[in-house]
Amino acid sequence: MLVVQLACPKCGFVIEQYPAEQLETDSQKQKRYQYLRKKQTLCPSCLTQTSKLEERRVEAQAGAEASVLAAAQAPAEAGAPEADEGPTPFCDELGRGPWPSHVRELRRTRYHMQMYEEALRLRQTQWGFGGYVSLPGVAAGLAVRASARPEIAKGANFLRILPPGGSFYSTETLGKVCDIADRYAYGLLHLHSTGGNIEILGIPTEQLKEVVSALNAQGLDVGSTGDAYRNTVECVGPARCDATLIDTLGIRDAWYRRFLDDVQFPRFPHKLKIKISGCPNDCTRSVQKSCIALIGVFRDAPKIDHERLAAWVEGGGDAAHIARMCPPRALDWDGRRLAIDQEACTHCMYCINKCPAIRPGDDRGVAVLVGGKLRGKYGPLLGRVLVPFVPLAPPEYRELFDLLHRIDEVFDEHARRKERLGDFLFRIGMDQFSRLVGIEPSAHQMAEPRSNVFYHWAAGPPGSDAAEV
Repeated sequence: MLVVQLACPKCGFVIEQYPAEQLETDSQKQKRYQYLRKKQTLCPSCLTQTSKLEERRVEAQAGAEASVLAAAQAPAEAGAPEADEGPTPFCDELGRGPWPSHVRELRRTRYHMQMYEEALRLRQTQWGFGGYVSLPGVAAGLAVRASARPEIAKGANFLRILPPGGSFYSTETLGKVCDIADRYAYGLLHLHSTGGNIEILGIPTEQLKEVVSALNAQGLDVGSTGDAYRNTVECVGPARCDATLIDTLGIRDAWYRRFLDDVQFPRFPHKLKIKISGCPNDCTRSVQKSCIALIGVFRDAPKIDHERLAAWVEGGGDAAHIARMCPPRALDWDGRRLAIDQEACTHCMYCINKCPAIRPGDDRGVAVLVGGKLRGKYGPLLGRVLVPFVPLAPPEYRELFDLLHRIDEVFDEHARRKERLGDFLFRIGMDQFSRLVGIEPSAHQMAEPRSNVFYHWAAGPPGSDAAEV
């Protein structure tokens, strides 16, 4: 039997495969085949972005090979292994010794150990991105991991549990989630994922609805998939941290009240991620990992408690070292008194983190950054400042959320299909994006200075003498 495979040209990972006879007669398969041949594809194995998959025509024997191909075309399922487990020498080696072993723990679950064995042997994962499963009541769908070894495992459905504010879970809640994972899935939890969710791995398709109902009964909701707002990730804020400048938990709850429809129902060209950090320390890594980052900031100078500072210095604190290491050189220590140059201070939190006698100022708000991401067409990008300071007005935070709504509306109307917000900004530029959002461009939004200072622009139509000075 002739099999047509579409594979990554770099590592050879098979993205999709079809029987040649079925490809000639099945119009749906033909459309899917043509779509994959034309689109930009990210290889789930080597993470290479390619615009042309390699086509292979392989002669597969009838019998065992045919059944493997049929299994690959079947809907993704999870549960007990589809085939008997083979030898696992790499896993056996990792399981030896008196010390704790993740392999021994993994064998106690229903996970396909042969998949892990093959990943160790080939030094690359045997799981890939598989799209979404539609489920009534879950508009964004549930995620699927495709299998590169369908003779071992057909695939794996998994769902994401939206976390509570600050990711504070009670032991009772975690115990119930573990019970659900043991009953319906592999018995494994991914906690926390890069998106800040709890993921339950390996749920059979026919039991997805039952799992969602069981989680809803415990007061938990699922989602964070599809081309919608993903779940928010926020730091613990005032609940546990004395460095926080804003109420991250209150902003998070108000954000869900305002944008809940856009979390549940996909309507954007691609996913949107939002993270909230209470101070410039950015413990949530929002600048790196979120399309929209909200970071607590202050505009006035840090406050110094001189009596507490003197006691700290007497106790061994090195104020001279802090002044010497201040990034903008805004601190001056004369041996008895510490002074701050407010004009030079960039509010970087260095002195505040190092000395308990220095605290943030009182004029506090939020900086809004856009375009951060780890993946996508143009690779990793850091978020860029859109608005350096937005005052907060709890409990509705209307000014802040109106700005966020304008951002997602511009993204919805102007971005291309499957284009991340960071890639969209990279394509059109920060100037154009700022104007679309309704914000006057400023120097805060500059990514880097011009490399050629003798070339600049003036008013005039493109191509005219006035356009180049």
